[in-house]
Amino acid sequence: MVDENGPHYFVAFQTPGPKWVAGVKYNEQPDFFAHVGYMTEMQDKGLTVLSGPFMEKAGGLNGMLADGGMTIFRAADLEEATRIATDDPTVASGMLSVEVRMLWVPFHE
Repeated sequence: MVDENGPHYFVAFQTPGPKWVAGVKYNEQPDFFAHVGYMTEMQDKGLTVLSGPFMEKAGGLNGMLADGGMTIFRAADLEEATRIATDDPTVASGMLSVEVRMLWVPFHE
């Protein structure tokens, strides 16, 4: 059934930025743990719905990470969502670039 008043979330697509080191795994990039710390902070504040890196091969850290990732989070509006996404220290440092889009969810549990 279509929920005509379904919730809205915001999707941040994180991709390699100008300071991304080519040939270096995502979890070995400079400032990677600053990103993990920021994402943990977002989760602790209840903003994160789900978040993680893209994968070439399944298996978590034992798999093969692709470059970049995605976060779905809660915010009041696109302006707040963009601020949250760009406050990531790895976006500020240039390791990651980010694009934020609003997602309407008419199909959900």
